[in-house]
Amino acid sequence: MPPRNPIWKKKSRALLRAKKDFREGEPEGLHDLRVALRRVSATAEALRRQKLAKNSTEVVRRLSRLRQLEVDRHLLGRVRELGLLSADVATGLEARWDALLRSGQREASRAARTQRMHRIERELKRLTREKPDASLDLLQRERRRAEQELRSLPEPPTDRQLHRYRLAVKKARYLAEDLALAGLPEMSRAVASERKIQDAIGRWNDLRLFRKRLLDTRDEAEKRGAVTLVRELDHLITALQRTVDAARREAETTARRQTGVATFRRSRRRESEN
Repeated sequence: MPPRNPIWKKKSRALLRAKKDFREGEPEGLHDLRVALRRVSATAEALRRQKLAKNSTEVVRRLSRLRQLEVDRHLLGRVRELGLLSADVATGLEARWDALLRSGQREASRAARTQRMHRIERELKRLTREKPDASLDLLQRERRRAEQELRSLPEPPTDRQLHRYRLAVKKARYLAEDLALAGLPEMSRAVASERKIQDAIGRWNDLRLFRKRLLDTRDEAEKRGAVTLVRELDHLITALQRTVDAARREAETTARRQTGVATFRRSRRRESEN
């Protein structure tokens, strides 16, 4: 009998494809694997599959260190291209961070082979054969709750609040994707709007965490008495703060603008229904 549940079928296929790409060393393999697992977690939580949600979240957590290292290493390469560090300092940092990457890759590879991961795959395969039943109602209910969370960005938000808002946007977007797949194509507008918010806040978050790693590296260098490295990192960290601040302003502006547009659309839709 062919699979009867398109939502779980799509998630199962996406996870298997991402895991294969990750194991084969594809450039976006790790990113795609984490996204596939986050989507599984969001849907599982909405549909009361708590064990599946917990297992997926735990594997994502174990992959997060490597993903951030990848992002930081990419940004370090951009810094070198822009000439913001001397060649000697950049080469030394690259060698140090590449060693961390190799360690992180071993840890992430183990996480992708655990029994927990196998249980996720088996459960998804089983769920593809289940009838949707009350899935649509549950997804719509969780989506409404998620929309409420997106209206609560403080003015101004703390770094922690902005980061948590980004996670809320991800969850809302994944639920909108599920609803579009379940037969509500109008949700595609919400998906596009929330992707813009997620991307904008994500750029700020990547820069913020990159600057934090540089600060930690600078403190370690000071303890070792590496005067030249400390001096160059001080200049870079100071210059980078302006970039982080600009990305933060853009993230807040995008979030408020896109949320406002979505609220207006929902209001117009309710008016037309009445």
